[in-house]
Amino acid sequence: MVAGGRDAFDASIDQQRALAFCWVSVGSALKHYARLAGIPQGHGPLAPAIQFRDKLAHQPLDRLAPEVVWETSIRDAPELLRVVEALINDLRR
Repeated sequence: MVAGGRDAFDASIDQQRALAFCWVSVGSALKHYARLAGIPQGHGPLAPAIQFRDKLAHQPLDRLAPEVVWETSIRDAPELLRVVEALINDLRR
């Protein structure tokens, strides 16, 4: 996840912002996909990641809650990966 683990993450504003930026980037791509796929806003398995993206993208960096970014990454990223892999597999069929 982050080189050095949680301690390094807590000590580095650069790592905190980089991980938040990853969520914004991924969430933006998912938001675009949802629009193209006709998925209503706030619905479907992509909604939590898109909503997290919106929260991160629309607040000043100095209000970033690094513990929330970390915990969301640990808790939600593995499930999001499974959802995205399933979408990719469905598109390949």
